[in-house]
Amino acid sequence: MNNNAQTDAEALAERFSIVELRHEYHSADVSARPDWDDFPYWNWYRSTIEAAIEIKKAQAPTPVPHLAGHIDIEAVRERTDIVTLAEKYGIRLLKSGNNFKALCPFHSDKSPSFYLCPDEKRFHCYGCQADGDFIDFVMKLENIGFKEAVSRC
Repeated sequence: MNNNAQTDAEALAERFSIVELRHEYHSADVSARPDWDDFPYWNWYRSTIEAAIEIKKAQAPTPVPHLAGHIDIEAVRERTDIVTLAEKYGIRLLKSGNNFKALCPFHSDKSPSFYLCPDEKRFHCYGCQADGDFIDFVMKLENIGFKEAVSRC
């Protein structure tokens, strides 16, 4: 792109928003208007608009994560004990080696098929095949989304 075209692109980028530039770019589609006589002008115009769009993209600020809504999953994982969490929901656990077993809260159970592994902070039911970590446990038990489940752990 020559110097004049770059200057024109900079002027367009300064004057219009990226949305307006994209709209103008699609409006200046020569193939949609075969009756336009001055094809070189329109091709130049579209290339100038393309350059202006690229300038706008370069000027756009880098998005910064919103820290107030940021949840440190690893910190939640460190502080959450799945055994205490299950007991908080009223599940009666029985010690079975290093793990715990109980009646599954996700289906009607007559014998314990629900196992908690406190070392891995995971659960598994051999009856209904429910499986996951402590966040999945809260999500399934309360039928809520991920963020809500993390906030309740």
